[in-house]
Amino acid sequence: MAEIDPGEVAVIIPARYGSERLPGKPLADLCGKPMVIRVLQAVEAFSPQVLAVATDDAGIEEAVESRGFEAVMTGPASSGTERVHAAWKRLGRPGRLVINLQCDEPFVDEAWLSALTSGFSGQDGMEVTTLGRPMLIDDSPDPHRVKVVVGRKGRALYFSRSPVPHGATGFVEHLGLYCFTPESLEACALSDPRSGPAELEGLEQLAWMEEEIRVTVLVDEFESWSVDTLEDLEVARRMVRGRGGEVDG
Repeated sequence: MAEIDPGEVAVIIPARYGSERLPGKPLADLCGKPMVIRVLQAVEAFSPQVLAVATDDAGIEEAVESRGFEAVMTGPASSGTERVHAAWKRLGRPGRLVINLQCDEPFVDEAWLSALTSGFSGQDGMEVTTLGRPMLIDDSPDPHRVKVVVGRKGRALYFSRSPVPHGATGFVEHLGLYCFTPESLEACALSDPRSGPAELEGLEQLAWMEEEIRVTVLVDEFESWSVDTLEDLEVARRMVRGRGGEVDG
């Protein structure tokens, strides 16, 4: 695929209030700002065609719009990608590519998004790109940190909350964002994550792979800290303070 200009990319952040491990996570205070606002402000530097939050919660909508960003209210969704797809349709199906960026990645930066959009083969429309980074063996048992097995050509073979592959001396940690073509977004949104390995692992991307949608993983030393629990949130707060990013109010 030819290089894609950021002005041809839509970035949509699914943000639901009812997280099981950390309820209200998008609005969690991260040194003076709701976490979802931290993510939005980080993505602004990428200058996408569209930057919006897809949510089912009026409080999240208000927090996003009060900071000058766009929010799209969606109905119930079985996955983040289904919510992104619903918002994308309401926005008029913008972009040659569509990025689904989780709101629990407050340290996302422009380099992540550039890597995502440059990773397409252009062979057909049924592909998805995502990111991974090396993981230490000692961190691999944590089920909140998803592992991905990557083939020689960069294609994802399996995602798991367990340490995979068995016997490995190093692992690849999956980061919470995806880039779709319009065709692959439509197909992934129609897949059902409520059965098979996708349901067992709680990982929607396994349902896409069952539908033979190619997922390419770009592995690099991406600096990241995903927030899934209160303990993760405290670590993220320390990281923000260390970067001088604390604000008042």
